[in-house]
Order: sequence, then structure tokens, then C-alpha cells
Amino acid sequence: MIRSITAPDPKQAPASGCFPGIDYDQNPEVWAKAAGRAVYGTDLKMPGMLYGKILRSPCPHARIKKIDTAAAEAMPGVRAVLTGEGLGCKPFGIVVDDELPLAVDRVRYIGDEVACVAAVDLQTAERAVQSIRVEYEELPAVFSPAEALEENAPQLHRDFPGNVAWQRNISRGDSEAAFREADHVVENTFTVPAVHPTYLEPISCVAESDRCDGLVLHTALQSPDSVRAIVAKVLELPLSRVRVIGPVMGGGFGGRVYGNLKLYILSSLLAMKTGWPVKMQLTREEEFTVGRPMIAAELKMKMALRSDGTILAREAEIITDNGAYSAQAPWVSNTISERNDSVYRIPAVKTGVRLVYTNKVPTGQYRAYGNQAANFATESLIDMAAKKLGIDPLDLRLKNCIREGDVSVHGLQINRCALDECLKAAAKKIGWDRKKAGRGYGLSAAIHANGSLIFNKKFRGAAAQARLELDGRVTVFTGEQDYGQGAHAAFARIAAKALGLNPDLITVQSRDTMHSPYSLGALAMRQTTIGGKAVQLAAENLKEKIVQLAVSLSGEPATMENGVVRGSSGMVFDLAAIAYDYHSQTSGLSLLGEGKYVPEKSDYDDSGYGNISVTYSFAAHAAEVEIDRDTGALTVHRIVAAHDSGRIVNQVSARGQVYGGITQGLGMSCYEGYLFETGRVANASLADYKIPTALDIPEIEEIFIENEDPAGPYGAKGLGEIVMVPVLGAIANAVADAAGEWVTDLPITAEKIYQAMAGWECQ
Repeated sequence: MIRSITAPDPKQAPASGCFPGIDYDQNPEVWAKAAGRAVYGTDLKMPGMLYGKILRSPCPHARIKKIDTAAAEAMPGVRAVLTGEGLGCKPFGIVVDDELPLAVDRVRYIGDEVACVAAVDLQTAERAVQSIRVEYEELPAVFSPAEALEENAPQLHRDFPGNVAWQRNISRGDSEAAFREADHVVENTFTVPAVHPTYLEPISCVAESDRCDGLVLHTALQSPDSVRAIVAKVLELPLSRVRVIGPVMGGGFGGRVYGNLKLYILSSLLAMKTGWPVKMQLTREEEFTVGRPMIAAELKMKMALRSDGTILAREAEIITDNGAYSAQAPWVSNTISERNDSVYRIPAVKTGVRLVYTNKVPTGQYRAYGNQAANFATESLIDMAAKKLGIDPLDLRLKNCIREGDVSVHGLQINRCALDECLKAAAKKIGWDRKKAGRGYGLSAAIHANGSLIFNKKFRGAAAQARLELDGRVTVFTGEQDYGQGAHAAFARIAAKALGLNPDLITVQSRDTMHSPYSLGALAMRQTTIGGKAVQLAAENLKEKIVQLAVSLSGEPATMENGVVRGSSGMVFDLAAIAYDYHSQTSGLSLLGEGKYVPEKSDYDDSGYGNISVTYSFAAHAAEVEIDRDTGALTVHRIVAAHDSGRIVNQVSARGQVYGGITQGLGMSCYEGYLFETGRVANASLADYKIPTALDIPEIEEIFIENEDPAGPYGAKGLGEIVMVPVLGAIANAVADAAGEWVTDLPITAEKIYQAMAGWECQ
């Protein structure tokens, strides 16, 4: 069933009828944050805790000739000093093993880790780091992929000739024939800078090392189990001897999927050497200079079409800027290379993507894994084609957009899809047929996976447990993390619906790898669809066990409806009594329901063709903008966001996701981007790295097309990442509608708009 919900009055906050309880965030952590009682990583203090600091390279590329740590080691209060030469660690990485905890013979960017210290207080640690003397021999550096790909360019990594860290070539169908047969071809080049997730709390970690308890990391992560495995491997510790406990997370947005691995590894090494807890935290400047922003990309793209608007093929050459080390950049490059192709029925695609090493800050990922960058390019090209063909951009999208029952060009099986409804709804709400004079209007469409297999082809699902407590409440254990997006409140609602209880009776626990089920992490929109389904199954399993226990106690058939257990004779069983009876019979065990969600087998071949996700979310955004034609100054007035994310579990949280994702998309579209000076980050502060403020946010209107999907819990699908994806294309197309020409280089600034208008008017 498809049900459309437009933006309600926030003061009313009506509940979705599918889920019990009033429509607010049931996560108690929300109230702790609001009251200032939440404990973040930066708040952590432990007896005897030492403070760690890292000495970083001032050179973009240099050979380390000598490190003198004598002054630091002799300084009162210093407990340990480490350099790379004495560690003996093997190279590690997330996708490519190309990093060491500390540089051994060469540094590759300004900020590279050279040495670290632990001291009794932060001031002593900082002085000790400053006292370390390093003799460098500077080497030629490359600061752009174009430089790095030149024939005689300096090689940054011996095992990666030509400075290519990762590459992929995709060919589906016969694109060459399609371009020969096409009536029209549109092409352009689009560039996207590196951008930082800019979470409010810089990454921090407290490491404890004990012979009995092993290594314990206190740090907020979206994927604690994955980081735990990497740390154990690098430090050559048994996995069972490494534990991750998460404090409250001060924002993630993808940047804390893996966070800063070197920080965790170095704090662990210092703790293991000293025997005391060691705390390390990035400064705001370090967040920008070493904090793994999303990769910059250049996309050369062309599209073949018939005169009636039918898309025949699309070809692209994509180069992404890896920085000095790889982290998640291969996965991000992979997403840029293919995800957006499945928004439309494109019979043939041909894409080449190269991830290139440069002597700049290593990169990672940001909300949507680069899908937004591809959206900017593809959706701009769609509007360019519409203009060339004289077709309304909405009609062109509706003619070609993917629909239920389709198999996309990359093998994605589209079982539930209301993208056409999203396009129509967004266009109607923005006033597509009654446009205001002097305003520009733009559309953009998007797709995003719900639990992509590219991270682990064999591990597709999730697990959860639901435990009946002695007071009749229920505790849900999950490995899926909540970093402010409302995942745990959604899980509470899902479990409550399965059991017929009020969500206030459900508690969700997840932040300790010793007690929580394993999880791939909060990424690829796994939370609601994959993690939530496991919670549903666990709660349903607990319900079955409760009923079975009631039957054994009463000797008569029993049912559980609306949270009440009732025998066929009318006898009512108290949940607390059932829990205590089981507890007594089993000498202290708790009644436990278990749920494992193993999606139907889906796979992809060596070329990447296949169904990579259990389901897909869809969205269409429409933007209304105004341009000062004398200066190019841009005002974004409205953005309408129509989403097919299945059944909405929590209206309030969903609206928050929409507002937050659109604000970040606005930032990436019009404000944000790294600036470099010979490899140095030139805008490494919140004073210089511009993000939208409350005064910059336009009017936002959300529409939820509730196209229920059986793959998710009670028809729900993911929302968090896809919200950001269509913003870039919608704003870019609205600017082009107002200015008469496209800005193809993000961010879209007044200067670029003015230059585009001047070039257009001179033609």
C-alpha cells in the first residue's frame, strides 16, 4: 500500500498508526543530552589516566632521516615515547593495507603521524611532542590527481605503481552502438571538492590495557566490531582480548564508521606500554587536517538520448583524490561509479574510475558514500538534456525513471519503488506548474541501498536479542549503533509493536562489544531495514516463548495481544510473574528471544553485476532559488523532499533526518570544500570552513510516500543517508534555471554563478 504523508504541523506531531505510543523519541539518551548529563568521549576521566599527543609531519612528502626523542623522554611527567622504527607493526588498512601506525621512513602528507607521547597531563604531552627533533629530507610532492598520474610523477607507495590506489572499469550493454544511434548527446565535466562531516565532537579515545581484562577502547564508533577487528590484527592480539565500549556519540554522519584508526591504535600502544589508561583526542584543526574527509572527484560524463527523451546510454570517466592513504576511499569511489546509474532505465553504461594517491590529507567517507557527488553530475546532465531536447525536466525523469519490477543496468532488483510518485509529489508541492517569476526551480532523483553487500559479501544480515526483565520490562540487545539519528527509538517502537507494549517499556542496549550482538555497523542505511528487522524477529521470538511459558503454567491455550497474556479461560498472566517464574525454574536465567535476519540470497559477480541489497530507498527533491543577477548572490528559498522509505517508524525522527540531511546537502552544494596550499589544509577551522548556520537554512517541506516493503520491519526502509543525495542536483538545476547556465564545480558560489551568467549572456 502506498500512503502519502505531507509535512504535518510539528506542534501536533501525530503518531503513525502502524506503531504504538506517542510520536516522540523514546531514547532516554535524548533527555540526557538535553539536560547536559550525557557523557561523551571528551568527558571521560579515569584514575591514573595519562594524556597522549601525536607529533605530525610539517612536510607533504619527505624522507625521515633521524628522530631525536631524548628531550621528550627526559621531561618530568612523560611516561612513554613511541616512534615507528621500534613498533614493528605491519601495514594495515580498511580496504588496502597501505598505512603504518607511525611513519617509519617516509611521511606522505602534512599531518602524517611521526611519533607520540603519553604524559601525566595534556600540557606536558604537548611540550614533549614539541621537543622531539626530526630531520627530514624533502621529496617532490604531487597535489592533484592529474600531477600524480603524469608519467614521471613521484611514486607515493611502492606497491601501487602510477599512484593508482584502486580502479574499476564497468561495461554494461553496448554503449558504443547506443552513442552511434543517438539523436542527441550531452556531455560535461563536474568537480566536487573534499568535504568533512563536521560532527560537533572531535574524535577521542581512552585505551585501557590490563593483563586480566585485555585491551578496552572507550570511543564512540558507528562500526565498533569492525574497528575492534582491525585493532586486534594490527596489535597482534586475540580478538577476544579487545573490547570496545562506546560513550555517547557527538555526531557521526559516516565519519565515525571507522573514525581515526591511528588514534585508537596509538592510544592502545601507549596504554600497553605504560600500563595506565591513555586518552587521546583530536583538536578541531586536526579533525580537518587528518580527519578523513570525503574524497574529491572529477566526473567527465556524457549521455546518449533519442529525440523523444529516451536515455540510451551513459559513459563516464571518474578520477577521485585519495590523499596519502586509502581508508574507505575505494568503497566511496565504487559507489560514485555506479549507484546513481540505477535511478533511471539506462540500457548501457561504460564507466572507468581511478582512485589516485596525492600528498594531501587521507580521505574517507561522508553520509551516502559519495552517491551525492554522482547525483550532482547525473542530475545536472539530465536537465542539460531536457533543455537541449526541449522537454520538461520532470517529464524527462518520469519517462526514464526506474519502477517496480525493473532490474537496473547493474542488476539491482527493484521490488518496491515509488520514485515516480516522489517526483510528482515534489514537483506539485514546489509549484512546478505555477513557477514564480524571477525564481529558479530544479528537480533531482535518487536511489540508495539498504544494507549493501560490498562491505562483506558473506555477511548480509543482523542479529538481536530481546530479554524479559523481572519487572516485566523488555531489554533489546543490538550491535547497531545510535549516533543521534534515532535508531534506538525506532528499535524500541519495532519491539513494542511486536509485543504489543508501550515503547516506554523497551530499553535498547548496544554500546559494548562484549555484550552486544555482532554488527557490520551503522552504514549503508542498514539500521532500520536490517537491524530493525532483527529486532522485530527477536521480539516476536520472545513473544512466542512468553506464550509457551503461559501455556505450561496454566495447562490451557494462551495468547498475547496488546501486551496482555491471557489464557483461554480468561486468566491473565502478569509479565513480571512470568519472567520471575522462568528465572526461578532455570536458577537465574532470563527469558530471552533471539532474532537473526538473514536476507534472501542476493549476490553479485566479479564485475559487480547483481542485487547488492535487500531493498532500496528512493527520493526526489525540488528546490526553489533566487539569484541576484548583478552579483550572482544565491538565496535558496525552499526545498521539498519526497521520500519512499517504506513505512515511517517515527515521524519526528524522520523529519529530523530530512532537515539534517538537507542542511548538509545545502552545505556541500553552496558552502563547503577543502582549500589547499601546497598540500596544507588552508581552512582548517570552523571559522574558515563554512557550513550553513540556522540563518542559511531554507524552508523545508517533507513528503513521505509510505510504500511498504516486506524486506524491512513492518514495511519500513532506510532514510538517513539518502536524504542528502538529491539536494545537490536539485539546487544545481534550480540555479541553472535561474541563471540560464550551469555551475559544474561545487560549491556553487556567487562568483561562480556570476561567471556562468556572464559566459551565457556573451554567447
